[in-house]
Amino acid sequence: MGILDFVKSGVGRMMIARADTHKDAIVYKHPDQTFPFWSQVTVDSDEVCLFFKDGKYIGALGPGRHTLQTQNIPFLNTLVDKFTGGDVFISELFFVTTKPLFNQGFGGPIGSMRDPELELRVEPRAYGTYAFRVVEPVRFVLGFWGQKASNDPNAALAWVRDQLMMGVRTTLTRMIKQGEITFMDLGTAGPNVGRAIVQECPDLANIGVQVMEIAKLVLNLSEEDQARIDQFQDQIVQAKIDARKARIAVSQAESQAQAKQYQLDQDYMNRARYLQNLDMQRYQQYAGGEAMIGMGQGLQKGGEGPGQGLAGAGVAMGLGMGMAMTPGYPPPGYPPGYAAAPYPPQGYPPPGYPPGYGPPPGYGPPPGYGQPQPAPGSPGYGAAPMAGYPQQPLAPPAAAGPLGAPPGGVPASRPLACVRCGAGNPNGAKFCTECGTSLA
Repeated sequence: MGILDFVKSGVGRMMIARADTHKDAIVYKHPDQTFPFWSQVTVDSDEVCLFFKDGKYIGALGPGRHTLQTQNIPFLNTLVDKFTGGDVFISELFFVTTKPLFNQGFGGPIGSMRDPELELRVEPRAYGTYAFRVVEPVRFVLGFWGQKASNDPNAALAWVRDQLMMGVRTTLTRMIKQGEITFMDLGTAGPNVGRAIVQECPDLANIGVQVMEIAKLVLNLSEEDQARIDQFQDQIVQAKIDARKARIAVSQAESQAQAKQYQLDQDYMNRARYLQNLDMQRYQQYAGGEAMIGMGQGLQKGGEGPGQGLAGAGVAMGLGMGMAMTPGYPPPGYPPGYAAAPYPPQGYPPPGYPPGYGPPPGYGPPPGYGQPQPAPGSPGYGAAPMAGYPQQPLAPPAAAGPLGAPPGGVPASRPLACVRCGAGNPNGAKFCTECGTSLA
């Protein structure tokens, strides 16, 4: 070997760098392990150079050009080969790429999974791209790559892809169990699942790798599984529609019930106010007068044939109503067992009122109601049946004449008694001077 050959060989050994043919490799191991003093190591801006000896990590050099000498790099003292006179370093050099690696593809079946909401077992699939980088080169080489001489970049990417698919399965299972997503939402859940995987990749963190982003993550099912999901989804949608209709019907029924209750409350308040302001004595007098008016109208319409019978029925009804509502009715002498009109009247209160509803407290029959009356001819006969009843002089009984004719034996100058208020009126008067009731 000539001196020129020696010089050329020495210069070649002094320049240490990653070969251009291996720029795309994540880890590149330099083929030589012996380097003379003053050799220069060139480290690119997106990588780091690691020094190993006897399987142990010694040190690292960052981006730039470095001259191998112990004065500048103290950890090189452990690499000096003393058998060569101390002029040679013996070490394994690994160039590890630290820049982000984008547009890395992954995908495949995730495995059988069960949806807790639909109780269906399906086999989802995941496809997408991701970006990652080596954040801890020493851990990556020691814990994953190893001190092998392979420069195949797919050897590292295959493991990353496998761990990424495991992360997809773990994250998707957790999100489904927690109710964050369902298989019905699988088509739109890709971005959310991708962000969760980026935050939950402990397996890759253990080997010094960080997943930076998952892009275009597509989660889908087979055609058979998707058809079953669609069928269940249609059933759920129909059930929600039926439930919404039922809620509307219930709301309408509640509104109608409230409106009816409001009307019942108004009726109750009106009746209660009416009963509070009602004077029962005057009301009975008014009812008796109305009955006598009905009797007079029946007499005016009397005659022969069926019409006369109807008129007689009208008279009987008028008399019955008047006497039933007159205090002290029936008078003495009626057959035993004949009872006065019930109080309160039957059918009161009207339907719809609360159970137990009755007249206001303290409200009862008028004074003297139901008490025995003096017999005709005895003292006190003809007195007012109750306290406060207007006192009217009673004329002696006269002989009854024909039906509809004036009673016989009554002088022409006798005042006409009003059938409503009992007041006397001049003979020939057509209306009562006190209450205006017709005397015809």
